[in-house]
Amino acid sequence: MKKKKKGGLLFLMSIVLGGFLGMFVGMFKARAESNGIMLDVKPLIPWLSAISLLLAVIILFLTFNFLKKSRKFHSLYQEEMDDDLNETYYVQMYRNLEFGTIAFNSASVAILLALFISGSEVIVLDISHITLSLSFLGLVLVLNAQKYLFKTIAIVRQFDLAFFSTPKDVMDFINSYDEGERQANLEQSFRILFQLHQYVLPTLYFLIALFSLLTGEIQLLAFVLVGAIHVYINVMQLPMVKRYFK
Repeated sequence: MKKKKKGGLLFLMSIVLGGFLGMFVGMFKARAESNGIMLDVKPLIPWLSAISLLLAVIILFLTFNFLKKSRKFHSLYQEEMDDDLNETYYVQMYRNLEFGTIAFNSASVAILLALFISGSEVIVLDISHITLSLSFLGLVLVLNAQKYLFKTIAIVRQFDLAFFSTPKDVMDFINSYDEGERQANLEQSFRILFQLHQYVLPTLYFLIALFSLLTGEIQLLAFVLVGAIHVYINVMQLPMVKRYFK
């Protein structure tokens, strides 16, 4: 009962906060337009691509650092005879491997953002920018990081992942985990899916609506893309239902 009351209170607070934020944005837009100020996001594009590229490079550095530590602890784990130290090396070996995997995935997203934003600069805005060339170099670094990651996985987990893995390959890889780790991954995947459906995507609708209000242009493509993702994560539950409830 307490959880239901807490959830209802949070929902009510989010509505009230959204109302106040909408009023503030509306007043700000009206004041800006009355003073002849038009909101233009084009000057921000070069900054966004540069920041994405910088983040990608920093995260790639962290990726290699985590994976290098994982290999180091793997070597120590293989050589150490003391049980207590062995347990410590075991935990650090897998911990750094997972940190490296998360960092690699984050760097991949950042470099793709930098690549496509800077590419849009050149193609759509007809602005030549060095970020596009640097983003291609960053993409090469990402591919090398993926090769290093998969090699580290082969060393630590004794599992060979293909460079272009299929969903089946990844499922086989997950099934190679021990039972406790599989359960932890299952629970975290459920949390991510639930939060995407209940919080993240609805928040994106709201933010896109605010951006449309500020710029005076309906961000139709953004709405369609977020809606498509929202539908996709729900429709993709059907194969599971068909598989287990024949």
